[in-house]
Amino acid sequence: MGSHRLFKDLNSQEKYTIHLEIVVNGHVDHSDVIGALFGQMEGLLGPELELKELQKTGKVGRIHVKMKTEGEKMRGTITVSSSLDRARTALLAAALETVDKVGPYNASVTLKKIVDERDEKRRKIAKRAVQIIKQWRAESAESYRELIDLVIKESAEEEIILYGPERLPASPGIGEAESVIVVEGRADVVNMMRYGWNNVISIGGAVEKVPETVVRLIGEREATAFVDGDRGGELVLRALLEQTDVDFVARAPPGKTVQDLTAKEIRKALAAAEPAEEVRRRMGIKGPSPAPAAEAAPRTRSAEPEVRDRRLARLPPGMRELYRKAEEEGVAILADEEMTPLASFPLSDLYDSMDKVEGAAYLVYAGNLTQRIVDKAFKSGLRAIAARKLFDVTRVPAGVKVYTAE
Repeated sequence: MGSHRLFKDLNSQEKYTIHLEIVVNGHVDHSDVIGALFGQMEGLLGPELELKELQKTGKVGRIHVKMKTEGEKMRGTITVSSSLDRARTALLAAALETVDKVGPYNASVTLKKIVDERDEKRRKIAKRAVQIIKQWRAESAESYRELIDLVIKESAEEEIILYGPERLPASPGIGEAESVIVVEGRADVVNMMRYGWNNVISIGGAVEKVPETVVRLIGEREATAFVDGDRGGELVLRALLEQTDVDFVARAPPGKTVQDLTAKEIRKALAAAEPAEEVRRRMGIKGPSPAPAAEAAPRTRSAEPEVRDRRLARLPPGMRELYRKAEEEGVAILADEEMTPLASFPLSDLYDSMDKVEGAAYLVYAGNLTQRIVDKAFKSGLRAIAARKLFDVTRVPAGVKVYTAE
């Protein structure tokens, strides 16, 4: 019994939909049209295709008629669903076209199309399959990225060191780095290392008193305080500004913490770092008392005896010869990590050329250094710039050192 019902249900499923247009030379109701269809189809194709019997057995569905008035005539559509095979459906459509009267009025019925509902379903299935594949691919890619992130994070956890007598979490390169980035906690260091920063140290969560190791590092090197964009970050920043001679201040976006930032967000925050003195003035903080001259840590190297031009004493030894050459020839010079010149070009081409030399780490030229050049140098990955003097420079991104001869 169950198998018979299943067969009947499958057999009665719609396979095709017949769409016809009807024009009647008078005003009629949709029930008049349906009556005309049944009446004029009766006995036309024999008992097998009798319209009433086909509906009873479910081989033909309900007949839908929509009519609208057009002056003295009426025009409309007829829709008939069929679960018959292709040949019988075509016979039924042809028979419906023979209807020529509705009530007392002449009429004409024209086939517009027969739609294979299975084709429509196939199109929907194909469209849905494409969506499933895209979602599946995206989930797989996301899973792969998460796996990579996990490996990088775990390796960063293993590489992290404990620096100084306070055993502060720090990246392995903190001891040799020319500049340092000071963050709040261990998780911040791990996230920065994950994206390639190797000059990061944590204050260990301290707020009331900054560890002496951090105070010493900030006193000896160029330092950037990188704090969370919340109330806790504000407290850490205040402690660093009050107790240390930090040079720059960078903040995570409002409501975010350093440990949750992406590489792009970190770069953007560091690029927007402000001079610490401006932040102190804005926050009404005096800053640390200056240390006695005998105890103060040197921030720059003293001039070497053999340096004849006193202006060049302000530049690192490796940059002095490059600066002389750039000044004599009137060019800008890009050099690698070993201070070996890689390329030189006219000052007029400086901005457009400085990011086109692979392996460049230093830029040297005897001209004015503008904010535009500083920003381009940071984006190009340069570590330091030596120029004649600053001109309208309001900020220097962390990671780029600036030296001037005047």
